[in-house]
This record gives sequence, C-alpha cells and structure tokens, in this order.
Amino acid sequence: MMNTLAILPPIQRANESLAKLVATAREKFAAEFPDGTVEFDAPSWDISGLKERSTNPASRRIHFTRRDTTDQALPPFYANVLKSWVILERRVAETMPRKVDAGRMLWEAILLRRKGKSEAFHWGTLAEEDLNQAELLMREKWAASTTYKQMAYLLVLTRFLAARGVCRTLHYTPHTPRIEDFNRHTIAGQKARSDRLPSDAALNGLADIYRQHAKEPRDRLRAAALAILVVTGLRISELLTLPIDCEVEEVRAARPRYGLRYYKEKARGAPKGCSPFGG
Repeated sequence: MMNTLAILPPIQRANESLAKLVATAREKFAAEFPDGTVEFDAPSWDISGLKERSTNPASRRIHFTRRDTTDQALPPFYANVLKSWVILERRVAETMPRKVDAGRMLWEAILLRRKGKSEAFHWGTLAEEDLNQAELLMREKWAASTTYKQMAYLLVLTRFLAARGVCRTLHYTPHTPRIEDFNRHTIAGQKARSDRLPSDAALNGLADIYRQHAKEPRDRLRAAALAILVVTGLRISELLTLPIDCEVEEVRAARPRYGLRYYKEKARGAPKGCSPFGG
C-alpha cells in the first residue's frame, strides 16, 4: 500500500500535465490547419500545406501508427504526445516525419520491454532502458548515421516532456557514434570544401558577361543558364529540361514564394513539380 501511495501522486500530476500539453497542441494545430481538412485525432496527417518546398509524396504524409504499418494506429495516449511534440516544436515541416519515425520506434521498444502489454506503460514510467531498447532496435533496422540522428530526436522528445511534467528527467547517452566527415571541422577540410565552390571573381565575371557582353539572345541564354546552376544547385540534366513556363509564383505556408518548375532527375517516383528557390 505504501508503494502504491508513493507512485500515485506523480502519475496524477503527469496526467494533468499531459492533458494540458495536448490541449495546447490542439489549439496550435487548429491554427496550423485552419481549413479543417486535417484532423488532430486522425491516424495520419497530410502536411504538404505546411511545407515551403515541394517534396516527394512519401514525405507529405506522416503516420501515427505502428512501425512499418499504416493501419495499426498507436494508442491515443501515446499518439497524442507525438502529435503535440511535432506541432508545438515545429520549425520546419520537413523534419516532422523523421521525428514521428523516432517516436514510432520508441513505441516498439516500450512494447518489447513490457511483453506487448500497452496498458503497462505510462509516460510517468518512461525510463532510460526504454531509450536503450529503442536504440538497439534502430541499429537493427537502420544505418549508424540514421540511428544517431533519430536518437537525438528522442532525447529532444524526453527533454520536451520532462520540461512539461509529463515524464521524469532522463539521463541517457546514446552508444551509437556519430558518423561523419570530420575533415569539415578542420581548417584544412573547410578550405578544401570551399575551394570546390565558384570564386567571387568567377561569379562577378558571370554577372558582367550577362550585363555587358552577352548581347545575342543565345549568349544571354547561356549566361542565364550558368547563373541558374550556381544559384539553385540544379543538376545540368534538370536545367536542360526546363519548360518554357518554368517560373512559378505561389503561396506556401501563408508566405509568397517565387520558384522554378523543373523535371526532377532523382525524385523516387514523385511527379514532376515545382521546387521554389528563394522567396
């Protein structure tokens, strides 16, 4: 009885904090999706309206379902926390799918530790061992670099929840090393990378050619093509297939955008679309 009484107050406090968190998230969600086409309680969200750049269809919808499924919804008490996190901590929509994927993997770890009994879990009982199990599952499924990044998202999630009283503060250090090119953090490495970029003299020369020397339409077209390659990062094959009506003006996430419509060379099955550069 003493143990029960000792555990109950923290759980009650966590429930109150959880309810407050979800209520706040619902308010922001309503502001983010004012047209009502996306529902907070739905098992998936179409976030294309939040994106400032066009992307392939696979990243336009996020699923609050079991890992590797789209029809096995996560329990509401768990899914609502993930939804609250990604909507309240949204900076760019492009990171939302990766955050949700990390949370889905955490749920698999939680179930594994509790022998498949979801009712045995409460956010107040989230522990370092849950994160450790999640990392082990990630290393089985993903590359080390992906695991490192996804574990970073989980640590952000736990700090987000602890700051709001939903779970206790967790002290966990991932075991997966960061895989990267360390040369980019050295002076020599940074210089080697910068040397691969066009020099200021080359860029100024390109501007002078277009402004002063390119008089014939074909010469101006060549100069403009070079400028597009430098500014946008388009592949040469994408530049060569630009349609005549390539310029696009539209509104994304309530912000006016100017961009180029082009044929993507590598889009993983996505339809041809518009990718804005600048705004």
